[in-house]
Amino acid sequence: MPAAEFLIQHLSRTLWDPVNPRQLGSLDSTLRARVNGEIYRFATAATLARFQREPRRWCGVVRDPVCGICFIPERSSPSIEWVDGPYFFACDSTRTEFCRNPVLYAIERDY
Repeated sequence: MPAAEFLIQHLSRTLWDPVNPRQLGSLDSTLRARVNGEIYRFATAATLARFQREPRRWCGVVRDPVCGICFIPERSSPSIEWVDGPYFFACDSTRTEFCRNPVLYAIERDY
């Protein structure tokens, strides 16, 4: 996926509620979640809770924090729970590398 296309998808996820894209996500810090370090904003606590139960279903394209590959996580995608939410990986080897030194690869964004 080209960088520009990823950026457009990223910007749309920071603006619109991913569970109910007809609504704008709130700037309220209690109505946000992270997947692979990226922030997702929600219009209501109900859509946030729904997202948190099944983040793979709603997150769309993510970037593997180790190798940088963009992909849509599936049930079979390797994952871990990290400090600020789930991380999904393109393959087992990048998950293993992340686990060796998560501070090096964890994505810290606060916008």
